[in-house]
Amino acid sequence: MENSPGKEESLGYFNLIRGVGMLVILLGHSLLLFLPGTTNTDLFSGWGSIWGGGILVMFFMISGFGFYKRSAKKCFCIQKKLLLYPYWTVAAAILITKTILAVVERRSFKDHGGELVLTYLLGLNAEGGGEIRGIAIESVGVCWFILALFGAWNIYNAIMLLKSEKLQNCLCVGCVILGYLLTLISKVWIFCLPLALIAVGCLAAGNFIRKHHLLTDKLPIWCWGVMLLIVIVSLTFGNVNMVACVWRMGLIDVAATFCVGFFLLRLYAYIMKWEWNGKIVGMLEEIGFHSIRIFCIHAYEKIIFPWYRIPILFADHPVMGAICSMIGRCIIVYLLCRGVEFVNKKKKRKKKKVILEGIH
Repeated sequence: MENSPGKEESLGYFNLIRGVGMLVILLGHSLLLFLPGTTNTDLFSGWGSIWGGGILVMFFMISGFGFYKRSAKKCFCIQKKLLLYPYWTVAAAILITKTILAVVERRSFKDHGGELVLTYLLGLNAEGGGEIRGIAIESVGVCWFILALFGAWNIYNAIMLLKSEKLQNCLCVGCVILGYLLTLISKVWIFCLPLALIAVGCLAAGNFIRKHHLLTDKLPIWCWGVMLLIVIVSLTFGNVNMVACVWRMGLIDVAATFCVGFFLLRLYAYIMKWEWNGKIVGMLEEIGFHSIRIFCIHAYEKIIFPWYRIPILFADHPVMGAICSMIGRCIIVYLLCRGVEFVNKKKKRKKKKVILEGIH
């Protein structure tokens, strides 16, 4: 059974792929435990790097499908609630837990958590760690995506408030170029600024794809040819690591990730021509719907829980260890999600009760 036309224009249309994406992230971080010398930075290296970057761009593009122009103040308030509050909540939870662990285990918080204070306050994405004026810093980890998305939404909304369409397009392209140029100056910026600027282009691309029905309409052969050529050049000579702000071929690599992101969206749209039902599909769509909450909880458990002990326990059985790690992450994320949901419902009931008492 085929999906109704126009459904691909809604943000909910992508819940399935977002759900799959969340499970892939959990699986990827479970596998990383058993890949000696491998980090998030080199998991997608060489030929695979362009696909890693393309997947990230695809998810930014998906966010662009849900774009609606609002006043700068309203946009900021909405994104603050959807993205910034969850970020600050998970940051506070991590720092509080690190403090408690330092007290319980009688160890120095400065050496076991102190490096995260400045990191989360300023939203720094220092892959591999570093220092600022002698103060240790770390990476915000997977939260970089949330910070970049928050910045991108506000910048893109401000651009779209301008009346000239040509100026809008020029500024969106300019943001991508500026984002890349900033990575040449430094790899570490407040609130992941270079990635936010590049993400502006992704949101613009997603919004453009939605408006012009590019997921379903036929494209000229020359368009496919140009995009394929860019991807081949990047695959052959480039190296992309969006998280670490690495683009060996410069803007060609950046353009290639945009092309791959579009290819993946087209592939998804083709697959979704048929209706997908069942409990598993429903579960994946539910995960996709709550992807930001799950993303933040994963950021918490990834740092707090002692996953580094899993490879030691399963040194002779890495496959079983990776499976156990994946299952453990899923259980922890599920339980924490239910806990957060319970707290939120309790707050809503309390708020509703206060309002009703005020009326009477």
